[in-house]
Amino acid sequence: MDIARQAGVTQAAVSLILRGKAESIPEETRQRVLDVARELGYRADPLARRLAKGRSQLLGVFTYERVFSVAQRSLYHPFLLGIEEAAEQAGHDLLLFTSAATSGPVRSIYAGGENKLRLVDGAVLLGRDEIPAELEQLVAEEYPFVFIGRRFLGDGREVPNVSPDYTGAGRALAGRLAEAGHRRIRYVGANPELPATADRLAGLRARRLEVSSAFPHLAEISAEFVRELQRAGVTAVVAESTDYAEALRSAAEGCGLSVPGGLSLAVAGVSEDDGDTGWSGYGIPGRLLGRLALERLLGRLDGTAEATATVACPPHEGTTLAAPEN
Repeated sequence: MDIARQAGVTQAAVSLILRGKAESIPEETRQRVLDVARELGYRADPLARRLAKGRSQLLGVFTYERVFSVAQRSLYHPFLLGIEEAAEQAGHDLLLFTSAATSGPVRSIYAGGENKLRLVDGAVLLGRDEIPAELEQLVAEEYPFVFIGRRFLGDGREVPNVSPDYTGAGRALAGRLAEAGHRRIRYVGANPELPATADRLAGLRARRLEVSSAFPHLAEISAEFVRELQRAGVTAVVAESTDYAEALRSAAEGCGLSVPGGLSLAVAGVSEDDGDTGWSGYGIPGRLLGRLALERLLGRLDGTAEATATVACPPHEGTTLAAPEN
């Protein structure tokens, strides 16, 4: 109101000029309004400007587990870098949701009864321990989101996601194991219920190797655990993560077994933040997955993106896989 009065124009004209839509207004009038606005210390409201376009131009990132703890850095850091890069390229701001947990370590999108993601146009979701009912509700609300990693609703429908091609990577790794002479393999991981676990195992079993599985806590991997592998005739272990691989190597050495001479070890998902650790297996292209997830989210908002996408996992030659000793 003060700007319009001092510049001698209507409020509608002021609104058009400050929003950069004053093509039909004389340049002299436009400049006078801008000068008055500057003198009065006017600052545009970015949220109001964005909402005038029909969107907030804000995108969200929601993680079901903590992302700032040191223990989780190698797991989530590459994903977040890729998400940030894609958002900057698209000219969108990001809002990271760090909601307090409502039950144990798992966070909730609907804590307090409302979908807090409504603050943003859409969101990228991450986390191993998601709340299935929340994904059901997001789909029912037609809220635009993309999950990093394959997830399914109760009726079997796959939610919008980008995921590593664990099946293809597992198939290739199985080929390497078979060529090295391994026939009896043990997969060791943390959670048998994850779709990623099923995909990894499906890939390993594509070559008709004898593949068994075990899901111990890290603390349960001991010299006796390795001796049981020996008694079962297992010559190679595929670990879900480098944490499991490290525990297995330490336990094998405690039994007098060398790696890879006495026991071959491969990792089904080396993080990009782990660097060149020497592990054989395949990597997780986290940065690319993050970028693609953000791009797919923007495509969903525009109605142009497919619901799912997979990304190839780069092989790691490493030094921990060799022919079994006779």
